[in-house]
Amino acid sequence: MKLHRYENRSEMGTAAGRAVEAKLLELLRTKEGLRVIFAAAPSQSDTLAYLRKSNQIPWRRITAFHMDEYIGLSDSSPALFSNFLRHHLFDHVSFKAVHYINGLAEIDAEIARYSALLQENPIDLVCLGIGENGHIAFNDPPVADFLDISAVKKVELDLICRQQQVNDGCFENFEEVPKQAITLTIPTIINASHLICVVPGQTKKAAVHDTLFGPISTACPASFLRTLNNCDLFVDHESSPEIQVLKDRASKDIVINEVICVDEIYGVDFILPADFPTKTYLAPGLVDLQINGINGIDFNSMELTKEDVLAATQYLLSKGVTLFCPTLITGTKDTMFHLLGVIRDACEVYPLVNDCVLGVHLEGPFISPEDGARGAHPKDCIQNPSLGFLEEAIAISDNRIALITLAPERENSLEFIAACVDKGIKVAIGHSMAKLEDIKASVEAGLSMVTHLGNAVPLMLKRHPNILWDLLAEENLSASLIADGCHVPDEFLKVAFKIKGDKSFLVSDATAFAGMPPGEYDAHIGGKVVLEANGKLSMKGSNGMLAGAAKDLLQNVEYLLDSNLLSLSDAWVKGSVIPARYIYGDNFRIKDRVIFEKSATGITIRQVIKSNKTVYAADIVVNASLH
Repeated sequence: MKLHRYENRSEMGTAAGRAVEAKLLELLRTKEGLRVIFAAAPSQSDTLAYLRKSNQIPWRRITAFHMDEYIGLSDSSPALFSNFLRHHLFDHVSFKAVHYINGLAEIDAEIARYSALLQENPIDLVCLGIGENGHIAFNDPPVADFLDISAVKKVELDLICRQQQVNDGCFENFEEVPKQAITLTIPTIINASHLICVVPGQTKKAAVHDTLFGPISTACPASFLRTLNNCDLFVDHESSPEIQVLKDRASKDIVINEVICVDEIYGVDFILPADFPTKTYLAPGLVDLQINGINGIDFNSMELTKEDVLAATQYLLSKGVTLFCPTLITGTKDTMFHLLGVIRDACEVYPLVNDCVLGVHLEGPFISPEDGARGAHPKDCIQNPSLGFLEEAIAISDNRIALITLAPERENSLEFIAACVDKGIKVAIGHSMAKLEDIKASVEAGLSMVTHLGNAVPLMLKRHPNILWDLLAEENLSASLIADGCHVPDEFLKVAFKIKGDKSFLVSDATAFAGMPPGEYDAHIGGKVVLEANGKLSMKGSNGMLAGAAKDLLQNVEYLLDSNLLSLSDAWVKGSVIPARYIYGDNFRIKDRVIFEKSATGITIRQVIKSNKTVYAADIVVNASLH
């Protein structure tokens, strides 16, 4: 939702009218005709007055609907919403067609008739307001339903709603206000291509506050509007709550002990209530380029379902991760391609998953078969890079391969790297025993990153030269690091961060065991694994050989803070901004935002805003089917 504030009601109404006019003209450039729903209330009078006088809008290409109507009022009643719209707009311009709700007709038949009209084609624009009780149309809190299966329904009006009609001067006293109405439902309204919401007046101030900052709940039906990226909210001075409009105050993306701005290049101003706690932070969403699973869900299990991918996505959002790469490690071709298909299906079925999965990370099968370098990857599935494999993977995933980790010393690697880069796929070195000449040649071919630097190498290396020195020294390579206190020592993290600077960032390398209690578990790769209380995950009986990680990316950020390795600002940037820019380019800015609190016990995620929609809020369930 975008908020537009004006000093007075007249300025607000005119600005909203211009916005409606501009949106109609924009849409008519690509469509023969439009379908528009209008609200009827005194709050809309200034906007309708502007539209009535407009000489820009070709009304004959527009079909009009009205939003709700009282049951039982006579055709001549000035309080009838259809009469209000006739007086303020409909009798003054020549629409292609106008469809009214008839509150005197047989109710079920009228609901069926009007529903059929609405559902003939999509609605292009809705002009609406918000009630004193937070209603949109006549969806008062007792009857509002975000998942309503009806397009139109009969409702009982609550007491606050009926009193508002008296406050607005539509009726002389409370007893005159009808108790029932026919209304468009919330899904009918919010599924329009665009919404312009106009809310003036002191009596609406509390409702506007709850719409912007309160729980997303039918207790304030309009609160759902803020999850939409196609809604503009116009308020005047009287209806606007006390807020903070965030402005740029620093070059970094998070400022310690302050709330940060959102990059205005993208035209988005985030707002917060005036009493936003000083110990609360607003930051870019975390970005995890290497995650094998989470909270009992394994992206590498043949039992993986698209519902599992959705559940994993929702769990990651609760940890502040708004973009991630499901990571498939070395397996049989059939297994890896099956899993690619499951992830593809999840992206196609669930918009929320599609918005969060920036692409798949293939960590294999083109890695070194040598012990130590290959880690827990099954040796019998490792192979040389294959262009045929690549083409099939791209096709099966529907072009969702974002990153491939390989060992560049393997045959065909240089040709393979060049082909990936040509297709927009990033290539990293990992699980490798490459010599310096292999590294240099692969960088020239387009290799750009080191996967979990410091890991997937033998326990014993020559003092020098060795692959770690070579990778640290290569200035053209970015480096991902696992900062969980188990994979590499703090001293190595310090060195890597200092040498690689803004080319170093965090990945979790989390497995399905992240989020689970300590104990012994059976893993389909690596067999029996042991999860210790400190988060270390190792293959049982392997002298401590790691079997992936058991901490999520947020816990990696917390580890850096607890160990005094980085400041909050620097640690968060390494978990968000830098990996995003590695994938998308230096000018990329994350639009997703995470609101969190920091205390002595750690970081608590309070709200996650993605694509201008609230996709996670503590103690609030946001239904994934709506996203």
